[in-house]
Amino acid sequence: MNVSPVLPGERERVRALEEVGVPVRVAVRPENPFEEVARAVSAEPRVLGAALTQPERALEMRVFWTRLRRVTLEAVEELRPDVVLIGHDMSMAWSDDLPADLPAVLTCHNLLWNWYESRARLSDGLTAVLLRAEAWRYRRFVASRLPRFHTAVAVSTSERDELVEMGARHVELIPTGVDIEALRPLPESDGPPRVLFTGTMSYPPNREGGAWLVDRVWPIVREQLVDARLDIVGKDPDSTLVGRGGRDGVTVAGFVPSMAPYFEAAHVIAVPILTGAGIRVKIIEALSAGRPVVSTSLGFEGLGLDPGRHLLVGDSPDDFAQALISLLREPEARARLSSEGRTRAERDFDWRELGRRLETVLAAAATDGAGCR
Repeated sequence: MNVSPVLPGERERVRALEEVGVPVRVAVRPENPFEEVARAVSAEPRVLGAALTQPERALEMRVFWTRLRRVTLEAVEELRPDVVLIGHDMSMAWSDDLPADLPAVLTCHNLLWNWYESRARLSDGLTAVLLRAEAWRYRRFVASRLPRFHTAVAVSTSERDELVEMGARHVELIPTGVDIEALRPLPESDGPPRVLFTGTMSYPPNREGGAWLVDRVWPIVREQLVDARLDIVGKDPDSTLVGRGGRDGVTVAGFVPSMAPYFEAAHVIAVPILTGAGIRVKIIEALSAGRPVVSTSLGFEGLGLDPGRHLLVGDSPDDFAQALISLLREPEARARLSSEGRTRAERDFDWRELGRRLETVLAAAATDGAGCR
């Protein structure tokens, strides 16, 4: 059973889950976020008090919970589950209202304080101070609630180690994966050298990385490869990013129904991530699709990949550009990285195997039973 808050426009996703046999119950959120907050405060005035004690993103989940709590508790009462899985550390406080003897597992899509810390490193003055303060508040929030959970699931090696250091009872590493059967390598297309950067462009690290790639890196590439092309693909690009398209071989495509044609057309995948946390699905997709990757150090952090074997790494504009240029010029190097990357995807990032590992984690938590607090 999946229980989730959804916006009205997300009902198609509910139907997609139900079509593959997943029962779903939802609490429908108002479209307007101000209306959502007003309704939450009206229903539970103590939400205002939570604003003083909980970090911003946890408070957002607290607002969702005012509508989701009833749906969740009804499902628990009716189904009597052996274990509950809570998605994302920002939602940890949802467990406060669940039966104390119901074992809980937490999946950490990323440890959000790392996102704040990475942004603070690129900021200064009051902005940096506020970002570091929020990182501290968030880390304290997570640490205070970890004992409630039988197991915390991390998606990267670095975040697994952090959770162990924080004293989590059990920590398992289960990275994000892909359907390696659906996203298979295809022969390279003919045409000019082509680079692809993909992701949800409203997400600040992707937006910032795209601007850095176009403004700082791409001019260096075009100086040496005048016919090179750069495709930026992902939903919700802002006007400044869209405005960068149409010149110097840059195309900003926005949302597309399928990434397969773009992976097929690309010779190299760029991952110009300067801030953020968690795992980079775009890298795993590239490995599965058999396309070589150039990334910043932060972009592949926690994936356990070996620079020079699975991908190339550059942290300055010039180093990143030179890595792109070398791969665009050398088909043999592209083929070598692509082969190593695909082998790694098959071994470590196949959804089928990852699903079995999560099933094992849930079964262990259910078997151990109560006593999570």
